[in-house]
Formats: sequence, C-alpha cells, structure tokens
Amino acid sequence: MNKQQWQLGQLIFDPQRRTLQFAGQHCTLEPKQAQLLLLLARHAAEPVSREQLITEVWQGRVVSESAINRAVSLLRKACASLDPATEYIATIPKLGYCLLPEASLLQPATAYTTEEIAAPLKQSVEMDKPRHLSADIAMAKPTAVSNRTANWLIAVIVFAIAAAGWAWLRTIPAVPGTEHKLLIPAPVTSFDGAEFDISSSNDGQLLYHRRDATGKTQLWLRTAQQDKPVTAAPVQALNGSISPDGDKLVYRRLADNECQIVLLPLRPAGTERTLFDCPPDSAFEASWSPDNQYFFYRLRQNKTQPYLVYRYQLATGNQQQLTLADPASFNGAIALAVAADGQQLAIASYLTAQRSRLSLYQLADGQLPTPQHTTDLDIDVVDLSWPAGQPLILAASNQLFTLAADFSLNHYFYSQQPVNSITSTTQRLYFASVQQQADIWRQPLVNAGEEAAATPLIHSSRLDILPRVNQQDTELLFLTTRQGIHQIWRKPYNGPEHMLAAIPTPAAFIRFSWSFDQRSIYFSQQGAVYQLELANGQLSQLFPAEHQAYVVNPGTDANSLIYSSNKSGDWQLWRYQLQGSEHQQLTTQGGYSGYQAGNTLYYSKFHQDGLWQLDLISGEEQLLLADFDKVNWLNWQLQDESIVYYQPGAGIFRKSLTAAAEPELLLAHSPDLVHHYSVSSRAIYFVKRQPPQGDIYQLPLP
Repeated sequence: MNKQQWQLGQLIFDPQRRTLQFAGQHCTLEPKQAQLLLLLARHAAEPVSREQLITEVWQGRVVSESAINRAVSLLRKACASLDPATEYIATIPKLGYCLLPEASLLQPATAYTTEEIAAPLKQSVEMDKPRHLSADIAMAKPTAVSNRTANWLIAVIVFAIAAAGWAWLRTIPAVPGTEHKLLIPAPVTSFDGAEFDISSSNDGQLLYHRRDATGKTQLWLRTAQQDKPVTAAPVQALNGSISPDGDKLVYRRLADNECQIVLLPLRPAGTERTLFDCPPDSAFEASWSPDNQYFFYRLRQNKTQPYLVYRYQLATGNQQQLTLADPASFNGAIALAVAADGQQLAIASYLTAQRSRLSLYQLADGQLPTPQHTTDLDIDVVDLSWPAGQPLILAASNQLFTLAADFSLNHYFYSQQPVNSITSTTQRLYFASVQQQADIWRQPLVNAGEEAAATPLIHSSRLDILPRVNQQDTELLFLTTRQGIHQIWRKPYNGPEHMLAAIPTPAAFIRFSWSFDQRSIYFSQQGAVYQLELANGQLSQLFPAEHQAYVVNPGTDANSLIYSSNKSGDWQLWRYQLQGSEHQQLTTQGGYSGYQAGNTLYYSKFHQDGLWQLDLISGEEQLLLADFDKVNWLNWQLQDESIVYYQPGAGIFRKSLTAAAEPELLLAHSPDLVHHYSVSSRAIYFVKRQPPQGDIYQLPLP
C-alpha cells in the first residue's frame, strides 16, 4: 500500500499511521477519528453531512448521535492539542461538518479509503459484517491532488453563509488545476406556500404549480417577471408542461373523480381542449418535441401497474405506447426528457429507493424510438432536463448531476432541501425545492357517544411519519427526517422522543412493525429483512435480499413473521421461522400484507382491492371485505378480533371480524390527514401534513 500524507493547515496527517504532527510533536488518533479526518480532508471546504459520516466512517451501520459527537469532539481536541490557534473543524448548521484549513496531498498517491484505515480494526472484530457504501457519495470524491490556494477564503465564506442562515450551498469537486467554486442559486419565487412541478419555454416563460397556505393548487405562468394564474380556482390542475415555443401547455385536470389530459392555448389565448382521459390515480409528466407538434408522457393504468411512456401527436390525436413493463422496475418510468435538438429521449425508471435505470433512445420522424443505451445509476432520480448543447441533467433527492459521455455522473449542485423538479432554457437551469412537514397526533379512544379531542404529540420542522405504538400504549416508535435522512425514533409515554437507530444505508423510507412480543421491530430494506431489538439497539439481518421481501408483519409467536415477496413470480405471502430459518409459502393466488390468527390468514393483495382470509388447513380462500382499498397494505392492523383500516375520503375504521355490526369510525377524514396511523388499546396515533413550503431557484447551466 502506497504511503501518503496530507497537509492540513499547519498539521501533517498520516492516515496509515493515524498520526497528526506539528513542530516536532505528534498525537495518535483513534481509528474512527482518523477515518473522519480523512473524509473531511477529501472534502475540504465542503460541508460533510451526518449521512456521509454514517455511510463512510461507520459503513452504514446503526450509530448513535453520541458516537458521532464524540468522534468529532475528540478530533477537535487532537487538532487543538497541536495547534490551538487554528480552528480546524466547523459545524455548519443543518449541513454537517467542514474542514476549514486548506488540504493537499504531500505525496501524490492512490487515495486511501476510509475502509483501508479501518482494515486492522475490522479484521479483528468485524470480519463477518457486510459493508454498505453509498456510490453516489463516492463518485463525487476528488481523486487527484488539487490546487487549493483559495480554500481558506472559500471556507470562511461557507462558514459565514451558514451562520447567516443561507440555505443553499454547492461545491464543485476539485480537479487538477482548478479551485473550489461556491455556487449560490438565485431565488425566482418567494410566495407563501410551495411552487413545484416546473417547466419552461425557450424564451424563458416558466410554468409552475403554486400551492398556497390554504392548500389550494393552481397552474401559474411567469413571464417577464410577472406571475399570474392560468387555471381557474375550482379546477384541480396538475402536472402541467409548457411547449418550447410557449404557445400552449398540456396538463392533467381532475374534477369529480374524473381525470383528463387537457391542451390549453396561451398565445393567442384560446379555449382548452380535452385530449384524452386518464386514470385518476396516475400522475402525468410530459416532455415536448422541439417542433411543438407532439409530446412524450408517462401514465399508469392503476396504482398496481408501472408507469409506461407514450407519445401523443397533436395534429392527428394518435397515441403510441413506447415502452413495456420492465420486470426490474417496480414503479416504471419516473421521469423523461427530450433533448433540445429532438434527436434523443431519456427515460429514468425506478429500481429501488436509491437506484434508478436510465435508458436513452434515438428519435427519428415517423419511427418508433430506437434503444441506444441503458445504464443503472446509484441515485434516486426525480427529474430530467436536456438543454441545448448541454449534457443531460439529472435531479436526485437534493443533488443535481450531469451525464458524462461515458455515462458516468458528474456532481453539479448540492441543495439543502429536496429537489422536486428541474427545467432549463438556453441560458438557465431552474429547480423547485419543496420542504414537507408532517406531525404525529394522538386521540384517545372513547365509547360511542363520547367525544375526545386530538392533540399534537410529535412535532418538528421535518417529516415525522409512520407512527407505531405498542398495544399497552406505553411506547411510540416513528420515522423522522430531522437529521436529513430517515431514522427510527422512540418516545416513551411520559418521556421525550430520541433517536433509536439509523437505518442501514441507503437510509430511505421503510415500513416497520412490532414483533409478536413487542420487544423488537421488523423491517425490510432492498429485499432483506432486519430485526432491531429495543433493549440494546442491536440490529441484525434475519435473511438476505435474495428472498425479495417487502411487507413484514409479526407472526403468531415471537419465533415467526409473515412477509410478502415476489420471488415466485408474483406477490405472495410467506412465513419465516426464526429458529431454523425456514421459509414457507402461504398463498398461491396473491398476497401482499397479512397477519395470521390461529389457522386463519388475513391479507390484502397487490393487484386488487379487498381483504381476504385463507384457511391454512383446508386452503380455502374467501373475500372478507370488498371495500378495502389497496393502500391499506401500509398500516392496517389485526387487533384481537377486529381489523383497523383506512377508507380513502372517509377516514379510519374498526370492524369486527365476528359480529355483523357496521364498521366503527375511529377518525374522520380531513384534507390534512395522511393515512399513516397506529391504534393501541387506548388511543389512535395518526399523521397530519402541514402546508409545504418551497420556492423556485435559478442556476447557470453547467
């Protein structure tokens, strides 16, 4: 292994020996301190988030806040022991940590990874543990010695900006002969509420959706610094896209549970025209051809089907299906973009919560698109834009990338807030950023005729979602994004909430459930199933991703669980015995989210509405409740001899499985109700969304 040393301000850092030196004195760092310092050095003058620390220093394992704080604190003390006059590590509020002095390699060599520093430690105590590395973070790392003569000035600027509360930072990864550049986007809108789902014309008109603080959503158009609505208030206008010439737009109109795709002339103003009907539960996204004569769009037939891509010809009304369902893509097409020259089409498809598939097609008049190239990316693509004379631009979570000629990704911009959508003109790149907020409320269960008021229980400036309460009503678990990533938090009945565990990399949304004895929880991630013990915070993998598990519920005892999997070709329910590691298929005609009581299995299906029951002895299947929406896979409960479920537009109900009584309404529907809920013996816990906030910003093109 080649030796390298870093110059960090006045200090000399030797990653291999884990030492810091200055003026003939030195100190030895702990392994985690050395890994942390190497990560900060490789991203000098950039904020390094806690998610990056967990991914690269702790290899994605569960780690407490105190462990991170301790490592940073000890590293600061080590630097101060040798050079007390210099501040080496700054805390950037809401962004992470930043190495302030300039950093450069004294001896060019192949850079050590954080894993190489930890190798001796891992070989002694962690030889059998898998490593989880985030490729999208790794690809943005510098790989050569950089000319960083301006880093100190840049670092001071970064720190000053963060201290002043500026929300946007972007650092271009260093390459030989360049310096760090700081890019701060300029705000375009600043209304109260959120502006999102943006598109633009060649002459700079900007079409966007505006949702005000009351929850009303309209299509707005920005022209020459003037903003005005283009749709009437009662109409629910969604997923709009303006043509390149700015003369017309197409959008999805919802009214009385009917969905239509509508064309609206802008220049000159004219009467809108319905183009075709669409499924009410399908989003719509369009990308226009440069000649404004047709557009590509994505739709799905229902919520159990993937999104496919189509082409619509305005002159003839002809529609063509262009893509087929990809077995590897659960949700199908996420985003699409036609190149400004009209010669290529890019389609991004969903693979997992952190991975996407990018497909490029060659376009020719009068012919179907010809597949050109397909590559899998370790980012969760949310939108695409392909400006004239520029590479394809990809938005993923809170980052922007450009696609290189070899189909690798170049990091372009980091945003503190999640990016909702992007669009571009010949000179500018625009992006919409939306911050969602949701709280958890508690409402006591009371007898018929009595009333009980709901009160807020969990509140923060981020998402607090997916409540899971134990039956004794003594402990609540939930997901939160308070620290920028999804984490599992815990709230005792009479105590404050605190972090229980980080989710293994990639830390995305998960569905979790209590175990039978309520001493642990189960969840799946990327096909593998995990168990988290509450007493000690120990996380263990019960079985690997090859079983393709998704929805996990407790079994009939502490030794079993029920999970759904499509490893047999379609979604079926399986039982797993923890002792003996045995898997047994339970259903053959479909099953997605289920519970077992005695010899009866109660479950929903992936492809159709309804709650079903299966006699595990005779194999007889019956439809138990037809009015049971597919969305209930996420939260429905089997509670004693009753089920708790959600009916869209009506609320949350409890229905006896043994009596013929009508379902009991536990919580009425409201516009701000999110169907994340959990019911104990004493109360119902549920999620209410708060009005989102977000604006549109502009950047120069890459």
